[in-house]
Amino acid sequence: MSVYNGSDYLRESIESILNQTFSDFEFIIINDYSTDNTWEIITEYAEQDKRIKLFNNSENIGLTKSLNKGLKLARGEYIARQDADDVSLVERFEKQVAALDENPEAVLISCDIEVINSQGKFVKKEERSCETKWVPWYLMFYNHLGGHSQVIFRTETAIKLGGYSEAYRYSQDYEFWCRLVKAGKVIILPEALHQLRRHGKGITAEKRSEQLSYALDVSKRNIKELIGRELTLDELSDLRHFWSGNVLRNFPKSKNIDIINLRLEEISQAFLKNNYSVETVDSQMENGLRRLIGLQFIYWIRFLSIFRYLPSRIKISFYALRWNPILQIAICWVKDVCQQPFAILGRKLLEIKRKNSRASHLSIS
Repeated sequence: MSVYNGSDYLRESIESILNQTFSDFEFIIINDYSTDNTWEIITEYAEQDKRIKLFNNSENIGLTKSLNKGLKLARGEYIARQDADDVSLVERFEKQVAALDENPEAVLISCDIEVINSQGKFVKKEERSCETKWVPWYLMFYNHLGGHSQVIFRTETAIKLGGYSEAYRYSQDYEFWCRLVKAGKVIILPEALHQLRRHGKGITAEKRSEQLSYALDVSKRNIKELIGRELTLDELSDLRHFWSGNVLRNFPKSKNIDIINLRLEEISQAFLKNNYSVETVDSQMENGLRRLIGLQFIYWIRFLSIFRYLPSRIKISFYALRWNPILQIAICWVKDVCQQPFAILGRKLLEIKRKNSRASHLSIS
């Protein structure tokens, strides 16, 4: 754990680690020259629990360099990450260590995520788990793992790869996963073992545009390595939104559907050839990837209102059918057509309620 001015949530974060059912670990905490009472808090816990090893930076060196410092200090076979504002559920280490022990070909274990707010209240669950063979595909476009604090990885592999790239001030985790996935399997457990805290002071909130810029740079590198040329920033952004849309509810503009489809054709063919020789492309893998892409088009359809965006829905449906999920597209349309009258009725009732409330307020005034 690297922490800089993290006193607001630090106690809860530290205690979530100390209370793990798996207890055989060292807890390295690096204070990155905090100016609040972070050092006092972590010193207090270190005096109570000898598993905690404290290190105090003489100047603020940033998260990436602090993490690399932690890698060099670590003595354990595995490394688990935790940010100073997040919470690990009590069985996280036990289940992730077991997964690494049982899967020697795996280099990293992640899990699904619960998002909490600044008060620690549940907001939503992000289901990041998928078949292991698709993790490299998703990571080409965005950080499908969803965060940094929920992972555990092999120390030896991380050191051999040179640790975190210090060229990345943000999105250093995403860049690191893209190198790790080439060294072995990345497994995402279908269970939420970690709570990601979203609040106004977090890096994602305060440095969103800069973080996005670094993330798109990683994606640009990934795709260039695969197809041999760089995509434009707009193309990268659209592909990122296409694949993260069903998680983050932020799909690209439907007017860009043609170019998105062309790029997916190009990238998917290169992805299959990269995993298999031209003569031995696995038909099951190819059909699976086509179905995966088709289903993502369907997620996009469900995101668009059937009445406000009917032409876009029809066009996206056409592309979905080209990728292959015939039954799913039919179910999607039937379900949405049946649900729309109720949705419209609900909106009308809500509008009436708001009008009545305004009228009541005016009469009281």
